[in-house]
Amino acid sequence: MYNPECEDLNKEYFPSHNTVRFQDHQEPNVAVLDNFMKITRQHREALFNQGIQVDQRRYGPDRQVVDIFYSLKNSTQAAPLMVFVHGGYWQMLDKNNSCSIVGPYVRRGYRVAVMDYNLCPNVTLGHLMEQFRDFIAWIFDYAEHCQSQGISFAGHSAGAHLLAEVLKSPGIITLARARMVSSIIFISGIYDLREIWNLESVNPKNILGITHAQAEALSPILWEYNDVDFWTFTGMHVIVAEHESVTFIEQSRRFAESLRHQGFKTNFKIFKKYDHFDIIEETSDDKSEISQFLRSIDE
Repeated sequence: MYNPECEDLNKEYFPSHNTVRFQDHQEPNVAVLDNFMKITRQHREALFNQGIQVDQRRYGPDRQVVDIFYSLKNSTQAAPLMVFVHGGYWQMLDKNNSCSIVGPYVRRGYRVAVMDYNLCPNVTLGHLMEQFRDFIAWIFDYAEHCQSQGISFAGHSAGAHLLAEVLKSPGIITLARARMVSSIIFISGIYDLREIWNLESVNPKNILGITHAQAEALSPILWEYNDVDFWTFTGMHVIVAEHESVTFIEQSRRFAESLRHQGFKTNFKIFKKYDHFDIIEETSDDKSEISQFLRSIDE
């Protein structure tokens, strides 16, 4: 157990219950989610008023779609590439709520890939992770075709969990491909599934389609990673918001410790004032603390 003093495991794994914002609302946990849905869609709509273009590509059927954002002022395909993976406990949200990060990166000359994926229960979590490996292969093929000047990855919440698969795909990641990756950023992620697989609030009626053994096998915090020496030049950044549950913060801390122990160059940081949601919302603001941090990584 990540929080020995926990009296309500459901609250520990429901990030909206840990916000300190919207305390004047009757249900702050509902208000923070509603605000996130509203403001992130506004961020996407605003991109098209900023001269930012988007191309839609497919890496598979159904929801397996990628939006590639870029500026006509810097439309070269050889630009560096940022790849963002959204959260939603593998069962909600989509790329339309996942574009807050786009503007600042495009203004710095990047192309930004925001991907969708099939959600549970339409697929099991195990199947979803197989499809995510297909995406990893696709995005590296795309980057190589475009001769991208490097790749950065960022994943939020359940998206950070999926993103760990990049480090565990030996049939896809060659030494040359790993050397293309400048940074991998895990934002307020969940890395140990053993406490949630039978938690009704997170996995109602086993919507994820996993057993206890599969929950353990699909937990990046427990993985042993091969080819660690491939990633010598890649910075691993495990970051988490201050206003998360003890469990979320401890999972991030211990995941960072696991990566560091296995030889990855790893940075761990707790961001003061942020919660699970505004740590993403504020990536749209070039001057915010989180945006300045993201910018510093690749400078």
